[in-house]
Amino acid sequence: MSVTHIAAPQITISDRYMRQRCGWCGDILVEYDLARIAVPAGQDPTPATWPTGALVTVDGYASWASEGEQLPDDACAVNPLTLASLA
Repeated sequence: MSVTHIAAPQITISDRYMRQRCGWCGDILVEYDLARIAVPAGQDPTPATWPTGALVTVDGYASWASEGEQLPDDACAVNPLTLASLA
């Protein structure tokens, strides 16, 4: 079952760990141990993250940017399983 999240800004701790969560429910969208990422010399070592505010759909291990600006029916912010509502 897929769930759409709202990407919050990523946070880096001690120049080693990077995490990006959903701004609404707090689920982890991206998590890196920066010491374990191989980067060719001369390339930017910053791993990819979702733009802040992007709608990100997660289904198992797959995730993708969702189209549109309206929250879809499967959004964590309106999903009855998260016990949250915009009303």
